[in-house]
Amino acid sequence: MDDIEKRNPNTNEGYQPMHKKDGRINHFIKLLEEKGYIVQEGSLQYIDILKLVSEGKSSTALGNIVGAPYATYLLPPAPNQMPSPGQRPPKGYNPDNPHNYPPNLDFIKPGLHYKLRPDEAIVLIGQTPPPSVYFCFRSYLALVENKPEKDYRDAVTAGDRRTGFYHFIGASLGDQINNYSIWTANTPFGTPGEPFDTTTIIITTANKRINQHMRNALQDSGFCPDIINNDNIPIDLVNMGLEKGKDHFSFVMRANIFEDPDVGWDYIYNIAQYFTVLRITPKKPYPPAHPWPIPALKTKETGTNEFQAIPTARNTLDYLRKQIISKYKSPEYDAIDLDFNLAILDNYEGILQDVNVWIDNRDTVYVKTESFKLATDDDFIIVYGVNNTQTEFATFINVSLYGAELWNGVAGTVFTDELQYSADEYFPACDKNSRYYYVVKMARRATERNDIIIPYSTGNPQGSAYGVDNNQKLFLVIRMYLNQKTKVAAAPFDIIWGHAILFTKKKRHHLDY
Repeated sequence: MDDIEKRNPNTNEGYQPMHKKDGRINHFIKLLEEKGYIVQEGSLQYIDILKLVSEGKSSTALGNIVGAPYATYLLPPAPNQMPSPGQRPPKGYNPDNPHNYPPNLDFIKPGLHYKLRPDEAIVLIGQTPPPSVYFCFRSYLALVENKPEKDYRDAVTAGDRRTGFYHFIGASLGDQINNYSIWTANTPFGTPGEPFDTTTIIITTANKRINQHMRNALQDSGFCPDIINNDNIPIDLVNMGLEKGKDHFSFVMRANIFEDPDVGWDYIYNIAQYFTVLRITPKKPYPPAHPWPIPALKTKETGTNEFQAIPTARNTLDYLRKQIISKYKSPEYDAIDLDFNLAILDNYEGILQDVNVWIDNRDTVYVKTESFKLATDDDFIIVYGVNNTQTEFATFINVSLYGAELWNGVAGTVFTDELQYSADEYFPACDKNSRYYYVVKMARRATERNDIIIPYSTGNPQGSAYGVDNNQKLFLVIRMYLNQKTKVAAAPFDIIWGHAILFTKKKRHHLDY
C-alpha cells in the first residue's frame, strides 16, 4: 500500500491507452442527436477518497478498501437542471427559466452523485483494466431523501432547503459486472477468455426501450453487440426524476490486485483517457413504460459449506488461538478476543431498511469487529482464520483496519494463496492442516517480516485520513471475495469467518461498548 500511494499520480510512464475516441463514437453521438436526444459528455475518474477526506471535501471515506482503487462517473447536469457549484451548466441551459430543476447534491465532488430521469441513458465505451485478479462495474443508489420524523443524526447526510435533505445508502442495484461475466472484444457474449485491456460498452438505463435505442445506434455506428453490457436500474426500487427529493445515483468501478502494479496504477491514474462517458437525454420525455424489473440476483448457496470442507475447523481454530496467545501474551499484556458480525445488509435489504450499506458488492462477504482502541504504540492486533482461498470458497481475502468516525481504511492487506500469511509456524512440521489457515499481524511498528503497519493520523504526510491515532475508535473488516465455483460471494453462513485478538497493556481494556 505504501509503495502504491507514493507513486506519482501525474506520471504517464508506461501509459499506453488502447482506447481513443474514434469515428464510431462520433457517429453514435450524431445518430442520437438526429433521433432527438441531447448528448453530453462526462468522465470516469479515479477518486482518492482519503485525500478528499483529508482536505475536508468529504465527511466520510465510505469504507474504502485499503490498497484497492475506485473510479466513478462525474456527470454533467441533466438538461434544464441547475448546475452544482463548480459544474458547467448543461447543454442549452437558460438560467432565467423559472422551471429549471434544482441542482444535484454537491456531495464529495460535483457530478459524482446525480439524479436521472427514468428515460435517460448513460453509455460507457472504453478499455477494461490490465490483468488483475478482479475488477467490476456497477450503478448504485447513492443518496435518498430523509423520511419525515426519522432521526438521521448518526447517518451520512447532505443537502439544504434548495436540494432537499438526504442520507447515504450506497446500495448496488444488482450483481456486479465483473471480469468473470463482462462482455468484451476478448470475451464476446461473456464467453471465457481474457477480459483485460480490451474494449467494452456498458449501458445504464431504467427503460428497456431506451436500452434498445442505445443498442441500435451503437450497432449502426459499427460496434458489435457481443461487447455490450446492461447496467439496469430496477425502477420499482428507486425514485427517479430531477425534482427536489428524488434519488441520487452513482457508478463505481473497482479493481484489485494488478498483475503488474506499475501498469495497473498508471491505468487508474489516467483512467479518464481510456473511456468515453455519455449522458443521453430525450428532448421529449419518453413514455413511462417498459421498465426493467427487479432482477433475480445470483445464487450464493451451492448446497455445500466450508464446515464440510474442513470438518476439524473448530478444534484447529481453538488450537491456533492458543498458539497465538502463547507466542504474544506476556505479563504486561491482556489478550482480548474481538467479536465479528456481518458488517452490512445485502443491497436490496439495505434500500428497504433505509440504512447505509457502504457501496456494497455482492461479490464479497463482509464481516466486521466490534469497536476497539489502541491505547499505546505497543498495542497490536492478530487476525487469523480459515484461508478460504484454499477451500475454494474465496478467490482472495482482504483485511482492512478502519477509523470508526470516518470509515477510513488505513491499513490492510490482500492475499490469494496459502503463502503470503502462512500459519506454518504455529503447526508441527508434519501437520498438513496449516495450509488452510492464515495469521496477520497489525501493529504500529514492524517487528516481524509480514507486519502491517498502522499509520498515525496526526502528522501523516499524505493527509490526516490516511491514518488513525491512539485512543480513536477502530474496527476491522474482513472481505472474502468470489467463491471460485460460482464467481459471486459465498453465502455468508456457508463460509467460515475470520477471528481477531487485540493485545493491549494490562489494566486498560479498550473495547467500546
